[in-house]
Amino acid sequence: MIEDPYKILGVSPQATDEEIKAAYRKLAKQYHPDRNPGDAEAAKKMQQINAAYEQIKNPEKAARNGGGQGYGGQSYGGYDPFGGFNPFGGGYAGGQTRQDSQQGQYHRAAEQYIRFGRYQEALNALQFAPEKDARWYYLSALANDGLGNQVTALEHIKRAVSMEPDNAQYLYTLERIQGGGSTYRQQAGNFRGFTMGASPCASLCMCYALQMCCCRGRIFCC
Repeated sequence: MIEDPYKILGVSPQATDEEIKAAYRKLAKQYHPDRNPGDAEAAKKMQQINAAYEQIKNPEKAARNGGGQGYGGQSYGGYDPFGGFNPFGGGYAGGQTRQDSQQGQYHRAAEQYIRFGRYQEALNALQFAPEKDARWYYLSALANDGLGNQVTALEHIKRAVSMEPDNAQYLYTLERIQGGGSTYRQQAGNFRGFTMGASPCASLCMCYALQMCCCRGRIFCC
């Protein structure tokens, strides 16, 4: 946990929600990787800003996640839009309903496609999701941004933010897309310099994962 998240954002503990959001957005613009390519210190500062905001807005979640340690520097020039989430690991479903479990499967499949720059496949996976929640609009925004569909990307990330206004990931992504984010799109196909096209094994794994959640084990051709 961060000892004083308010100090990181430069606000007082008595600050209003709007003041906290404004401070976060100002710092995100200043330190995000698009404006500081290759700057390790800026990337570290951005991680602290994200973790501080998350700790203030969602203290219980931040405590469970170890104070926002999920905000890694794994992709997107030091910013991982999935918070270091492993699509093939646990998460989302837990002991929730079957629909929530299915929703999480489609989200994970879309995330994996986005990580490797396969944006149309990500949108295809999202079409199978039972409902369009905030995460759905967030992922759709990333995929559409990768395809160059800026109008749809901006519309969908705004929708995600409206549904979860305190989500740091969504707010940060909104700032990036509104700012043009050409570097963001160029980097969106990479994950630590490793592309899907460079690994047949990774392609097969992802096809299998999507087959299991979309086709319930039936033969599926990627």
